[in-house]
Parts: sequence; C-alpha cells; structure tokens
Amino acid sequence: MTVKKVDGRVLGPVLAGFFIMGFCDIVAPITGRIAAEFPEGLQGAVSFLPTMVFLWFLILSTPVAALMNRIGRRATALWGYLFTFAGLLLPYAAGPGCGLGWYFAGFGLLGIGNTIVQVAVNPLLATIVPGERMTSYLTVGQIFRNTSLLLLAPIVTALVAATGSWRLLLPIYAALTVAGGIWLGMTPVAEPPRRARTAGLRDCFALLRNRRVLLSTLGVACFIAADVGIGFLSVRLIDNPDSILTTTGFYACRIVGTLVGAWVLVRVSDVKYLAWNMAGALALGLVLLFVRSEAAIYAAVGLLGFGMACVFATFYAVATKAEPEHANEVAGLMIMAIAAGALSGPVCGAIIRLTGNPHTGMLYVVVLIGYMLWAACRLQRKD
Repeated sequence: MTVKKVDGRVLGPVLAGFFIMGFCDIVAPITGRIAAEFPEGLQGAVSFLPTMVFLWFLILSTPVAALMNRIGRRATALWGYLFTFAGLLLPYAAGPGCGLGWYFAGFGLLGIGNTIVQVAVNPLLATIVPGERMTSYLTVGQIFRNTSLLLLAPIVTALVAATGSWRLLLPIYAALTVAGGIWLGMTPVAEPPRRARTAGLRDCFALLRNRRVLLSTLGVACFIAADVGIGFLSVRLIDNPDSILTTTGFYACRIVGTLVGAWVLVRVSDVKYLAWNMAGALALGLVLLFVRSEAAIYAAVGLLGFGMACVFATFYAVATKAEPEHANEVAGLMIMAIAAGALSGPVCGAIIRLTGNPHTGMLYVVVLIGYMLWAACRLQRKD
C-alpha cells in the first residue's frame, strides 16, 4: 500500500499514541520517589521496578506482531491502551503506603500495555505517511512521546506541593490514556490487508540475516538501555530534592533535538546525522563521569537529551526500509529490543552500590553510546 499524502485526520490520533507511549518511561525517574517509601532492605528490590516494565518487550513483542497481522494495527493499539490504563490505576487504587508488590503488578501491566502500543503505533504511522518521509515523521512522533516525559517533573513537583504526594500522577495519565483510546477508536484508518498466515518468532528473527536490520535492532536495544540508564542516574547525580528537574532538562532538550532533527533529516542522510549526534553524546557521557557542579550536570544532561533525540526514529526507519514487505515483523523486533531497558535499573543500581558513587554508573551509558556510534558509522558506510 503506497501512500502519497499524509491524512491529517488520522495523523492526530496516531501521534497521540506516541504521547501515551511515554507513560512507561515515568518508572525510572519516579523510582527514587517510590524508594523513599520503603526501608533500606528493600532498596535493591525497588531498583527492579523498571525491569517489570521492560521485561514484557522481550516476551510479547513478536507474538503481538503476529496477532497484529490478524486483527489490524488500530485494534492492537486499543488493546494496549486498555492494559496501560489498568497498570496506571492499580498502584493508585491500592492506596498510599501499599506494598511493593502492588507497584510490581501495576508496572507489569503498564509494560504489557506499552509493549502492545509500541508494536502497533509505529507501523500504524508508517501506514499513513510516504516512505521517503518516514524518518522525519517518526521523529515528530518522538516529540509527542518526549512531551509526556517533559511534563513529568512539573506535574510531580506541583502535586507534591499541593497534596504532599506524587501519586495523583497515575490517574491523570490513566485518564489521558482513555482519551487517546476514544480518539483513535473513533477514527477510521486504512490499513494493509490482514494476513491469513501470521508471522511467528522464527519469521521475525529471520530478518536479522539482513545486516542493516541486525545493526538497527541492536542499536535500538542500546538506545533504550542508555535512555533508561540516564533517567535512573540523572536524578542521583545531584544530591538535591529537586534533582528530578534534570529529567525536565533532558526531555526539553530532546524535544528541541527532535524539532531540529525533523528539519535536518529532510536534507541530510539519517545515518550521517545519527553519527554526528552519537559522537557528541559520547563526549557528554564522559564529561558526566567527572563533573560535580550542579550547573554543569544540568547542562550536560540537557545536551545529552538533544543528542539522543533522533536515535530510535533513525534505527527504526533504516530497518523498515531494509525490509518494507515485513514492516509488522520489523516492528516486533524493534520493540523486542526495548526489553534491554530492563537491565539498566539493576546494573546501574549495582554499580552505585559497589562504588558508592552514582557518577560511575555513567560508564554503562558510555559503552552503550559507543556501540551506537559504531553502528551509525557502519550503516553510513553501507549507504
């Protein structure tokens, strides 16, 4: 199905899906707030909360991609919204002072819902935009995702000031999920024909024989792991109750980066632009190993957000354009790679406990960015 013009009526609810995608990324920054509710002996367990979100990307991505071939992309996305809504409300309904198990259960449902949403919404966007503009529009989608994360710190700060607790964030995001689901459900979307035979796990992994798909899948894995690692570490790099504002700076600069990227990617090769950004991000990661000034940390984290802005969109678009007839299976692989984010909380937490210094956790992020720079150079050479 070839698309020559973007349908603005469909674009709005699809981009709203990217906004809802960002809800799973609240877990890493908010883990510090949750940790304050529990004794020292449970801190190691609390650091596994992000794992409960990202674990499901590994388990469910390819089965959801197979299901999507049968029921369609929009219907699949709506199922994801339902699980996201349930996951956000469960810890809130359990009440203040609830056991850690309620957070694990709620964030597990949130991870299931977000896996389904991401598998469905990325190819749904590819359905309604011309192929040559896919990277640019995926970058625009990331603006909406990053906006939901940008709002996290201001909302949490306002809620704590007004109520003494951050927990109202959960029903607010649940209500927005319902609104997005209603909007998408009421919007007709022209989709590719559904398949009688659905792709299985073997079909998805067979695509990794394509070197561009392999490099891009590993690139997405490293990007998500680095992204979650930065979210986990940035609030710990500054010993200050307002350190969550580093998250605001990170995602504000990422939005600026996506806006700049959406303009630049129309004019410059996407993998060349990716290589430039990863070179800068690697330098900033090394800086954060050593600087201790609050102003310098805020600046470096913000600039790191700018450099990481277009990574997912570029890797996703490169893989999809390499296998255009298997867009659903590529989506399954790309979203499966997001499971790498499950490693970041435990690994960064273990490094901090071992060294007693949160800055050393940036070594983990630096290694991941190093791979993305190498992959971008390899893809650029193949272009």
